[in-house]
Amino acid sequence: MAEKAKPGIYEARVVDYGISKTKKGEPMAMVRFSFFDEDNDGHQMNWYGTFVHPKAAEISCEALAVCGWTTNDPADLAKGTGSGVLDEEALVSITLKVEEYNGEKRTKIAYINPVGGAGFRDSLAHGEAVQMFSGLNLGGVAAAARQKHAPAKPKNFAPGADNEATPF
Repeated sequence: MAEKAKPGIYEARVVDYGISKTKKGEPMAMVRFSFFDEDNDGHQMNWYGTFVHPKAAEISCEALAVCGWTTNDPADLAKGTGSGVLDEEALVSITLKVEEYNGEKRTKIAYINPVGGAGFRDSLAHGEAVQMFSGLNLGGVAAAARQKHAPAKPKNFAPGADNEATPF
């Protein structure tokens, strides 16, 4: 394992989880992730989520859901690995950032998102997308781009494909 992971976005897997408490005695979710950096060095890092304040609870529950959370009770995380409460096989995207706390800089997990980024969570329904693109004349540009990047059509070797006489 390498000493410190650099800030960035990495694909990771859950390797351990449980429940602990904050210094104030409030419940806190703990999830340990395993991931490899761009140098192929292995890392493990913990993420902590709280539930006391509504926004913190929303963020924590969203992060747990991305990790394949199978229940509605955060206390079930205390069952730990192998219990199926979180999906230990699924890949997630973690974003590492450097934060300063009490004058000390630390790299920590700032976000947990589905692979592909958080933007997919905010994707529009088809009707909304149609409405957003109405009035934009993109048909010609889109057709030209698709034609330019279309895969080559395979040659058809079937008899009669080139108006040849069928040999039977």
